Amino acid sequence: MRSRSPFVILVALVLVAVLLTFLVSFQVRTNETAIVYTFGRATREITEPGFRLKLPYPIQTVTKYSKRIHIYEGKFTERLTKDQHTLIVNIAIGWSIESPARFEEKVGSEGKAEEKLNALVGGAADAIINSHELADFVAVGKHHQYANVEAEIHQAVKAEAVKEYGISVPLLWITQLGLPSEVTEKVVERIKEERGAKSKALRAEGDATAEKLKAQADTKAKETLAKAEAEAYLIRGEADKTASAHYSVFKEDPELANFLTSMKALRDLKKRTTYILTPETPPYDLLSPDLKLPGANAPAPKPKE
Repeated sequence: MRSRSPFVILVALVLVAVLLTFLVSFQVRTNETAIVYTFGRATREITEPGFRLKLPYPIQTVTKYSKRIHIYEGKFTERLTKDQHTLIVNIAIGWSIESPARFEEKVGSEGKAEEKLNALVGGAADAIINSHELADFVAVGKHHQYANVEAEIHQAVKAEAVKEYGISVPLLWITQLGLPSEVTEKVVERIKEERGAKSKALRAEGDATAEKLKAQADTKAKETLAKAEAEAYLIRGEADKTASAHYSVFKEDPELANFLTSMKALRDLKKRTTYILTPETPPYDLLSPDLKLPGANAPAPKPKE
């Protein structure tokens, strides 16, 4: 019989070592927790990741649970407020296993966990919503307590879930909030009244501000106009004073002065204006064929044929 090759013996030893390692060790990943059972009884709880040792089967066995967050959303449920109004509320939670031993003892599976959490959330929501009035949920502006109510329910569920079932509840939020039709009508009417009163107050304030601004503008306009008229009066006075110095020239030839004044009146006529005048009406007498220019000689008479 030929002797076995050293390489074959080495491979066999490695396989035996791997098998023994597999039998007496296990690994917990970062997203897992584990329970070590000794003869069927839970003797060790492991919540941190790493490589662990155990006795070989059937002395010890290991059960692993996922630490990932499970999202569970309940159904619409009617709940009463402190002032006896009905709210239709839907709540969602995010949960994960924090204590695998307690979870295994009190719950056992993910389906049962969601049943127990649904009951736990319902009880906490009933108690907390019943301690708040309807206005805390649907008040206008920033006066509602919606976020505070949500936080109160979360705190109550979070503490009870860890204590009773070994379940962590890092997330809880009210996904939808509804009102029965008769309550909705009352809420809408109340909002209309509040908004109407607010808009009326804003309009009154706007009208008062507009009147104030208008009065200030009128006062300023009057002051500006009075100032402008005073300046215009002074300017006209200066102009008249300056012009009076030149009027003495016209005294030397009154007929020429009258002619120039009439020409100026013609230039100042407005367009698209209809006048019914006689040829003798100044300054239109300048258009007469019998006009005699100041200083000009009379035209020579035509010779008779």
